[in-house]
Amino acid sequence: MAPTLVIAGYYGFGNWGDEAALAVLIRALRSTLPQARLVVLSHDPSQTARIHNNTEAINRWNLFEIHRALSRASAFILGPGGLLQDATSTRSVLYYLGLLRWAQFYKLPTYLIGQGIGPLRSQRAEQWVAKTLQRARFVLVRDRVSYEWALAHGAQALLGEDLAVLLEPFTPVLPSPLRGRGARGEGSEGDERGRSSTADVRATLGLSLRPGLSPKNIKVLHRALRTLSTDFELVFLSFQADQDLAVLKELALAIPVVEARCPDDLLQVMQNVDVLLGMRLHSLVFALLSDVPFCALSYDPKIESFLRRVEEVCEYPVQWWSASETLNESALVSQILGISAQRAELRERLRQARTTLQTAAHHSLDETLRVIASDLRVR
Repeated sequence: MAPTLVIAGYYGFGNWGDEAALAVLIRALRSTLPQARLVVLSHDPSQTARIHNNTEAINRWNLFEIHRALSRASAFILGPGGLLQDATSTRSVLYYLGLLRWAQFYKLPTYLIGQGIGPLRSQRAEQWVAKTLQRARFVLVRDRVSYEWALAHGAQALLGEDLAVLLEPFTPVLPSPLRGRGARGEGSEGDERGRSSTADVRATLGLSLRPGLSPKNIKVLHRALRTLSTDFELVFLSFQADQDLAVLKELALAIPVVEARCPDDLLQVMQNVDVLLGMRLHSLVFALLSDVPFCALSYDPKIESFLRRVEEVCEYPVQWWSASETLNESALVSQILGISAQRAELRERLRQARTTLQTAAHHSLDETLRVIASDLRVR
């Protein structure tokens, strides 16, 4: 009988970064276990089925459906994302730990794939996560901080990369999702990024912001972006619209918005961006995939972990600022202008970094899949 794998994570919420990582996982599982039945727990099952090529999805809040899926499953996967943390809320980490314990109650092998661990502010939450990891069949983490945390708490783990670095287009190319004007470079001839060669075409500065900026920093960003708008076309890339668009409203600037319907929409527009100022982790990953030089506003240790990893492999310091500290308007403007001036060199460095990270991601994911395939054949 074909195996059934139940996959849980932050899916069906319109978070295009996590959906991108899930797409990579689904593609890899289908390649390794072509006969397997995949069932994704989702906030919006119809959205999940649409985005992921009719993958079966059930309501993540329906306990009866989850019970039925687990009782018939061969394995349980906690999929890619920063799920084991209590910075968002304690309820979130309890939900995912509860699913893992539930699966373990049914004697299912549990696999954690592409996980970011922490921040964990509660000692009790730390203990719960540590015990759950120790009971897992296999743990693949996406950054060194998570890897060292797992080892320090008595759990075995494999160090990998964020699975989204392996993203490939998985939906048909659709009309530009850019609201307010067409995607830059459409139908034009010019340089390698599809730009017109006319001198009056300005570079494009992509913005990816999320909640977490103080009113003071919103004002600093407003002034900095107004200054930069004389040199750049601005475009806002929303990686979770129900959260991110509120920040754009606070900025009080008329900036075109990418109306994404799937991760591919954002990746498509990112190809036409010259420099990114990113606050969302996966905006930085998408910039790397598109060879777009970037700088970052960090609100979470996962941002700094990714930046350190990129610096390690491309041997170039990535500029970033803490979102919790007061931003400096002139420093923001000068750094972004400086990145733009060096973008040809930086693109080449990012290409090298992308290749290195993708090779490492393939290796660790392949090792994980070999374990899963071996376990399911035994069962």
